[in-house]
Amino acid sequence: MAEFKTTVALEIGAQCVTMGVFTPAGKGYALSRYARREIVLDPLEEGMRMDYVSSTIAELVTELKVKGSDVRNVVSGQQVFMRFVKLVALDDSDIAEQVSYEAQQHIPFPLDEIQWDYQELPEREPGETEVLLVAIKKEVLDNLNSQVEGSGLKTRSVDCSITSLYNAFRISYPEEQEPVMILDIGAKTTDIIFAEAGRFFTRSVTAAGAFVTNAIAREYGMSFRDAEKLKVESGMISLGNGFTDNLSEQDAALASTIRNAMNRLSSEVQRTINHYRAQYKGSAPTKAYICGGGARMPYAVEFLQSTLNIPVEYLNPLAAFEIGSKVDEEALSMDALCLGSIAGAAVTGAGVGEFSIDLVPTSVGKERAELQMLPKVLAGGLVAVAGAAFFAWAADSAAADAEKMLKSARPAVEAVASINDSMEGDNSKYSNAKKELEKLNAHYVMRTAYPEIIKQLSERSASVKFWFTEFAPLINYEADKVIITDSVDVKGTRLIDPGKSRNAGSNSSINQAPEAVDVRSRNKAPKVTAICVSGYTSKTPGDDRSQAQRQIIYDLVAKNFDERSADSLFSYHNAEVMRNMNHYYQFIDSKGSRGKVSVPDYVEKFMLVMPLKNPIDIPELGEGK
Repeated sequence: MAEFKTTVALEIGAQCVTMGVFTPAGKGYALSRYARREIVLDPLEEGMRMDYVSSTIAELVTELKVKGSDVRNVVSGQQVFMRFVKLVALDDSDIAEQVSYEAQQHIPFPLDEIQWDYQELPEREPGETEVLLVAIKKEVLDNLNSQVEGSGLKTRSVDCSITSLYNAFRISYPEEQEPVMILDIGAKTTDIIFAEAGRFFTRSVTAAGAFVTNAIAREYGMSFRDAEKLKVESGMISLGNGFTDNLSEQDAALASTIRNAMNRLSSEVQRTINHYRAQYKGSAPTKAYICGGGARMPYAVEFLQSTLNIPVEYLNPLAAFEIGSKVDEEALSMDALCLGSIAGAAVTGAGVGEFSIDLVPTSVGKERAELQMLPKVLAGGLVAVAGAAFFAWAADSAAADAEKMLKSARPAVEAVASINDSMEGDNSKYSNAKKELEKLNAHYVMRTAYPEIIKQLSERSASVKFWFTEFAPLINYEADKVIITDSVDVKGTRLIDPGKSRNAGSNSSINQAPEAVDVRSRNKAPKVTAICVSGYTSKTPGDDRSQAQRQIIYDLVAKNFDERSADSLFSYHNAEVMRNMNHYYQFIDSKGSRGKVSVPDYVEKFMLVMPLKNPIDIPELGEGK
């Protein structure tokens, strides 16, 4: 049932913080007021992001005069894990219990480290149940919540920007029945959402605003912040076919650079369409709507329309909302593309959205549990008081009758004691079964950890300028204690010795670290603590200047694998890595470090050690196994 109340909505994005106040208007909502702030940081400044976000939220609270209000928060899609899970059809099955089990299988972190929620999707076929599983690391969620509540707000709920935007779309475009696609082009990711009757699917790709900014920064040799300013003030997308003829030489070059970067987005969108149709039996979209900060770039609609070969329009997520008299309509005409998530939060709060995701921060969960317990505590107190009064009266009026009651109650007490003994035995069995389940889950995590790592490497490091040729897990490797050189490398700590694996024999293919590289503690259980990847970067033959090729690898790590990225699987702290690069990188040019020709002149070989956030257990192997 719709419940339209004044709602304060807040979205903390990768490069922008947005807050809006929605008030009841007729049978819906009105946008009473809103404010946005851009937060543009160089990659080396990412460590200060929390401070910037906290101060920005405080500014918006003061500007909109909402201190002390309940707020519905929205987190960006890059901070959550989203999985589509099919459930086994069981009679009298508890869906929540099944989803809890599936969460352990599909999320690469222990359940006690994450907060998750799910939404049951419409049936595609009779008897088939599918859910959308949404999860976020508790540490990330609680940090965001502390910034919000530290600014004088009280968290009411936490939604994901993808499902929130979808709710806003369905409310604003109720007549849209054909299969359509929504492209939310944000700073660090573009969220691709498919909407058609009885179906929902989404995928996020890294081809987004920051990807374009990085391309400009590399092309012009400038900082990220300066490249972002140039993109916003002078950037546009070249449409080809003489489009740049009437532009200045500088503007034409910039437009061409942006188009080259945006080609990556159009190819990722086309790949996602093919995947959706092949794997999920979905229909090809007949139209695309675009929104987000990246959609405001001039000629974005025309570019995507020509590359995707379908009609493309700007999304108006406020089409179903009235606009308050205090809202600057001229500013809103530019900002509306970026307000879909907070509009969706208002829709969710009113109970009229198709999705209702709530990721509960730890402190909020405790408060909710205490409120639920309060009626029970009060009832228990009343029972205790009534019981005390009764027994006092009984003692005063008839001590003999009380003795008889105690005697008659003794068999019941003994029966309860017997039941308690039986329960203790059952609890012991349950504890043993739980331990076995934890072992099985640990084995499953071991089985899925490497595919997740390889998937992240492949998704975030696609480039024609370098390629990987080797992937080697390292046992108990401590990157900060080893300098990689030609004489001391990581070979002795690799999980698998290729030579032993290929040759028949009784020896295990799991390595033992040599004395020269003894970075493993003898009294520690073996764990994979880092991944070593090696490969080649391309260069111009005869050109001894290798810094450009090496910078590509440095930028790759700084941009995509820093540990402060919510979903990074690696424990890179970019500033620390830059200060101690010889602990993490090794480059070998065509002449090698001793003047010998080791690789072709048109490439340079590199080795990259990448410490893991969460070490992976490896099985203990007995002798001869």
